[in-house]
Amino acid sequence: MNERSLRIFYEVATRLNMTEVAENLAISQPAVSQTIRELETEFEVRFFDRIGRRLYLTREGELFLEYARRILNLYQECVQTIGELRGLMKGRLNVGASTTIGIYILTDIIGQFQKLNRGIEVAINIENTRIIENFILENRIDFAFVEGPVGSAEIAVEYFCGDELVFIVPPEHPWTLRDRVDLADLARERILMREEGSGTRAVIENALRAAGAEYRIGMELGNTEAIKRAVAAGLGISCVSKRCIRQEVADGRLRIVAVAGLAVHRDLNLIYHRDKYLSQLFKSFIEFCKTAANANLS
Repeated sequence: MNERSLRIFYEVATRLNMTEVAENLAISQPAVSQTIRELETEFEVRFFDRIGRRLYLTREGELFLEYARRILNLYQECVQTIGELRGLMKGRLNVGASTTIGIYILTDIIGQFQKLNRGIEVAINIENTRIIENFILENRIDFAFVEGPVGSAEIAVEYFCGDELVFIVPPEHPWTLRDRVDLADLARERILMREEGSGTRAVIENALRAAGAEYRIGMELGNTEAIKRAVAAGLGISCVSKRCIRQEVADGRLRIVAVAGLAVHRDLNLIYHRDKYLSQLFKSFIEFCKTAANANLS
């Protein structure tokens, strides 16, 4: 058993598709199959059940997957630690972000970071919180910044920065003539929401329920840009991060409206697997992100 065979096993165990793994690792499918057979022979167990054309992890395979993840993380820790001792100013970070953070906060910060650290490559995956959490568990990304809660005990959660969510309406909406509206007014409006699994949606609905507000969802949309355009077109109202609408408010395309008795704030969090080695590069990047994000609060 070596690092290569462990990595092949890990990819097969998480994808359950040898053809896909072979393409991803740029090796032949027979080489993938041979590696799995050699590991099963070495441990004298079956790691996979092969039923029809599909693979399923056995109980032994599930157990070996947990150890493989830990061993690969330790191997990466070793590589990074030795690199740090040699003073290498290069490396790669695979970062995840839920939608609001990824689009409206992190992309600019990554650009600033890479201008100062030319030898560092940063790749970013932007999805909703639920998908990003799975990426962490599958070791597909090193760490992530998310808006919503995570459920796995395997994931460590740290505060990243604060965020305020505000209600928005088109400029011709009757609410723009009032200093603030009442909670009861929400029940008469069509609220445009993100999809299930969105951290932003979870925060908004929790706040509305906690305030005892009645509301109805008029439409579900897959990203904040679509929501902003739909609100501007008069299709309903919404509640979004204040960070997302700076330009639209400045241009007069959207208006912010205060709702009496309802203030929606949330913590944006950093998450990573508890077995993940926190390299010096990791720590430096996180500190840079925290400083930049909090400096741009509005």
